[in-house]
Amino acid sequence: MGDVHETRSAELAQPPLAVLGTAAKNAYREALRDGVLALPAAGVEHDAQRAAAGELLGLGLLLPAPGRPDELLPVDPRIAEARLGSAWRARALELLDRAADISDELAPFIEEYREPVRPAEESPGSERLSGPATVNWHLDQALSSCREELLTAQPGGGRPVEFLQEALDRDHAVLRRGAAMRTLYLHSARFDGPTREYVEGVRALGGQVRTLADLFERLIVVDRRIAFVPAPDHDGDAIVVRDPAVVHYLADVFDRSWQRASEFPTGQEPAAAPYIADETRRAIVQLLIEGESEASIARRVGLSKRSCAAHIAKLKQNLGVQTLFQLGYRVAATGLSSVDIPAGGGPGTSSE
Repeated sequence: MGDVHETRSAELAQPPLAVLGTAAKNAYREALRDGVLALPAAGVEHDAQRAAAGELLGLGLLLPAPGRPDELLPVDPRIAEARLGSAWRARALELLDRAADISDELAPFIEEYREPVRPAEESPGSERLSGPATVNWHLDQALSSCREELLTAQPGGGRPVEFLQEALDRDHAVLRRGAAMRTLYLHSARFDGPTREYVEGVRALGGQVRTLADLFERLIVVDRRIAFVPAPDHDGDAIVVRDPAVVHYLADVFDRSWQRASEFPTGQEPAAAPYIADETRRAIVQLLIEGESEASIARRVGLSKRSCAAHIAKLKQNLGVQTLFQLGYRVAATGLSSVDIPAGGGPGTSSE
């Protein structure tokens, strides 16, 4: 089964070959010039000549001489051209017919692919998508039909340039159709150059962008009818949710986060940096109370591990403690309001 598939794939991938090889062309010229082509005796040293003669025989450009098996006579190339051209054009029409029929032949399988067998623990209103290619295909399909509203939450701070460009192309298509669009980022995204450029592009077409100190997991909601959330056990997988009640709940979570978010500034505003730093540090303290690890906190607030460690070090200094455990215990015991966070104190929010 594998050999058949590989052979067919190789045939489709190869460029069209010339009708005649170089040796065959030279042999045909010799036959036309001399009126006959002598077939060389069998032997390794004559394999190339005999192969060229066989190629010409197969195309009908040479015919065996009557009564002289070692001689071949040339055929008028116009006759061969008419015969071969007719046969190949008929074959081409047959292939075109097969190409037109392929959609009908594959339609049942396309439906089966769209409705895969679900594990017992997976509800009818959700489907697991495995791998970035599959996730992106389903996301493109959902966004191509978005007409009313697109909600996106993107944790983790600034994103790679190539991801932002791909997202910008998708978002522009949605906004040009007249749909509303709201996007949530972490505060740290404000200080990422490519992300600021992306935000300016989205806003130019009417999109809205806000930021939070601490954001929930990545979320995409399309027209409040379908949602995409990360798979809990694999970074490259996603769960697409179609259950109306669950999608409504996820959209409501987004709306509540949107209400407490701050507007993404147009360009980097230095005056906003102290306020953002203080909010970020408060989010770090809250996550410490909840028992999150340093690595988890860095991810959730969109900071590098180094920047997050600098914020935590400043908090330890303010409260006079030495360890992460002592810091979490002290804040939990005395309350979040007891943490002294001077305006603009401590490191900035750069995610680098």
